[in-house]
Amino acid sequence: MPLRGHFNSYTFGIVKKIIILIGPPGSGKGTQAKRLASKFGYGHISTGDLLRRLMANGNNSPEEEVILEEVRGGKLAPDWLIYKLAFAEMDKFLDEEKGVVLDGAIRNTSQAEKYEEYFNNKNLASDVIAIEIALSDEESYKRLTRRKVCDSCGDIVTWTKFTGQVEKCIKCGGNLVIRMDDHPETVKKRIESQGSKALTPILDYYDNLGVLKRVDGAVSIPEVDKQIEQVLQ
Repeated sequence: MPLRGHFNSYTFGIVKKIIILIGPPGSGKGTQAKRLASKFGYGHISTGDLLRRLMANGNNSPEEEVILEEVRGGKLAPDWLIYKLAFAEMDKFLDEEKGVVLDGAIRNTSQAEKYEEYFNNKNLASDVIAIEIALSDEESYKRLTRRKVCDSCGDIVTWTKFTGQVEKCIKCGGNLVIRMDDHPETVKKRIESQGSKALTPILDYYDNLGVLKRVDGAVSIPEVDKQIEQVLQ
């Protein structure tokens, strides 16, 4: 399918202004989103990061604190809070004529429709591409319960026989820890609410719009990277 709409020209071709990454937890959305944002000068919109930022904020309302405590236990944040955080963040970049990469930001079809309404209001509905990073729930569980994150720079370290023995971040020297939402029981809840079954209606939605592409998330990071470059060309 040829790309349409408002384009941005970069190193390897013409790229949509809105890149939506969809995949189960542990599929590598965050890694790929950071890479794309850096390569194209786009904003990286991760609702997980936005929620963690909100958790660190000491000025939240009592209602927000109740919701955040539920999120810590593996529940999804309510739609209204996602819109409030994500749309405000997107406005910053789009108002500066920059594109955005959405990293796991859309969790159900109602959200997909609301985002589509937002893009329509910005005259960007024809400038959207959705990319599925496909991964089985079994592999998702294995990856999440073994991965670590740097408590200083936030870099995520995928588990391998080598990284499983490493305790310090290679990039900054910070401590590598297991994230609160990556403990086994929490991971099971996340996969139930964000795994393959939950993602199917969202993927169908973007497939029906004719903007969905698919890459295999079970391969190595460089191979996923290469696949994404190919679908963006």
